[in-house]
Amino acid sequence: MTIKFYLQPNPITPDPNDQSARVVANESIDLEYLINRVLKRGTMVTETDVRAVLTIFFDEVTNLVADGNTVLLPLVNIRPSIKGVFTNASDSFDSSRHSKKASLSQGLLLAKKMEEAKVEKLSGYHPSPELLEFTDINTQTINSLITPGGIGKITGSELKFNPANPLEGLFLVDSAGSANQVTVFATRTEGTLMFSIPSTLAVGSYTPEVRKGYGATASLRTGVLTESLTVD
Repeated sequence: MTIKFYLQPNPITPDPNDQSARVVANESIDLEYLINRVLKRGTMVTETDVRAVLTIFFDEVTNLVADGNTVLLPLVNIRPSIKGVFTNASDSFDSSRHSKKASLSQGLLLAKKMEEAKVEKLSGYHPSPELLEFTDINTQTINSLITPGGIGKITGSELKFNPANPLEGLFLVDSAGSANQVTVFATRTEGTLMFSIPSTLAVGSYTPEVRKGYGATASLRTGVLTESLTVD
């Protein structure tokens, strides 16, 4: 496997010829995939053992960071941070203006692996939205149910669109081909869409689509979730 990338115009530098690299993920790896990889190594530990250890590990690391500690790991270094502007030296933390975040940087082992990683430039690659997973927050189900009036989350890549263009956006397409456009978003980034599911969805199946414009002409490209979602 290699790290695949394509070049796109660099919006930061003043030179119009400058390009920046955009990485194309080979796969989206979740915890289940990782556990299976560990088990395939042929160790004596069981799946139950692996899950138990990882659960304790994640809990301890997150507790330590939330308690104000910096945790240094071979994979990642994690430290607590506070974001937001303080008006003067006597100002105090205000949850309406400030937020507590975990800041991450790569650990020594990951840094070494990244130095050794091979890369591959993709020629003639045309990016488009990729929808990997839908989570129905109300039922805590994945790629299965969708709750009208509830909260939905889609993860993937190339998901951020221009809301000023009515042809772009997130659409829930029913079995008859009618598209229900999502209008309220809490998060709209390249990797995540968090949104309010339209309360008008009728009983039936729906396919999420992200339509996004590219280039000077905002040429539309569509990404589709492979699994359909159901309103019971």
